[in-house]
Amino acid sequence: MKSGPFDKLKQIQLKETPKQKIVPVKERKRDNESSYTLWLNKDLLKALKFKAVEENDNVKNLVEKAIIKYLNQ
Repeated sequence: MKSGPFDKLKQIQLKETPKQKIVPVKERKRDNESSYTLWLNKDLLKALKFKAVEENDNVKNLVEKAIIKYLNQ
């Protein structure tokens, strides 16, 4: 009987069944957010940054608060 190229592979026996690690999916912090690019007047952006520092906040939060306030008026 002629031996084929895969005959040696058929003879190899695994010592242990390979195991796959299961890792739970983590909820990411930004799952409910979307990125948006916005061009603003330089002086307006500078004033917004100063305001964020004064309020110990960040520009993103200030913009979100302003948009929410505008939409709820």
